[in-house]
Amino acid sequence: MKENILVPTKQQYYDLVRAKTTIHLYDELSIWPNWAPNERHAVTSNEYWRLNELLDIIKPQDKGFFANPLTLDMAFEQNTPNGKEFAKLDKKELAYHHMRPTNDNNDMELSRYAAWTLIKEIGKTMPTEFVEAYFIRPNASLFDLYHMSEQTGRVPLREQVAKLNDTLDGIFYSLGATHQHFAKFNHEKIEWLFNNKTKKEIIKQRALFPNVQKPKAGTLANPAHTQMYDYMNKRLLNAYINAAKSIIEKWDANPQNHNYFALRDMTYYALHNIVADFWCNGETSPLANLNQFGIKSVEKCLNENRLAFAKKYINEKIR
Repeated sequence: MKENILVPTKQQYYDLVRAKTTIHLYDELSIWPNWAPNERHAVTSNEYWRLNELLDIIKPQDKGFFANPLTLDMAFEQNTPNGKEFAKLDKKELAYHHMRPTNDNNDMELSRYAAWTLIKEIGKTMPTEFVEAYFIRPNASLFDLYHMSEQTGRVPLREQVAKLNDTLDGIFYSLGATHQHFAKFNHEKIEWLFNNKTKKEIIKQRALFPNVQKPKAGTLANPAHTQMYDYMNKRLLNAYINAAKSIIEKWDANPQNHNYFALRDMTYYALHNIVADFWCNGETSPLANLNQFGIKSVEKCLNENRLAFAKKYINEKIR
């Protein structure tokens, strides 16, 4: 029986304790045992997970749905990665070997792979990035899993930002504003959020690049094709999402003020409030909440991890 030994350092331990209390990851982190810094914890390679324990991370009213055997089969079917190596698999037959009922038939024991597919299904309606990282990175430290979840958590938030920006663009174009006004408006939004810095200044200062592969040495990413939202971390993405929602709500609530200048003012104050919140929390600017890796790099890495995990664990059997 192979064992994976996890030993968090003192710094990693306290970072995770702080995360539990300040970033509200208590439920996600509770999947791990409580241990002291530098304590050795052995994880065997033939573990299983109780379905009811996994479902403790979701709302009680959803437990019945996700505990249904049909939902488990669906999760296994829909969340297995695409690719030639998985094309001919009989996933229902495989699912049978990854799940087994307990003696009282009121619970289910799941393999690592089956547990991951269920978490992926739950993740369609709520954040489960940390728990997914826990399953697909069995040899990683707690600190590494937390860091990975912070990166992958940007993906669904970036999708929300794209939808909200589409709504704001629709509002803008409904006013009949010119393209020049539109360009100026988007240029101003970046400066309002990043303390009067332009895209070019930010890219140069933070070494941001728009593609998965970095440009050649000595070249600078083209600011015209760089989306700053692709480089925001989870905290800044959440702040922007809340700001965009507030702009849309205020716009809908005040039809008498539907003009370009009212939209501009609403946007200015919403973004200014983000900056003020960062100042109140001891940070000088949202600029510190930009990541060097763009969202395409994060998605590429996540897909590679999922594929490697599936190849290794999909043929696992617990019965």
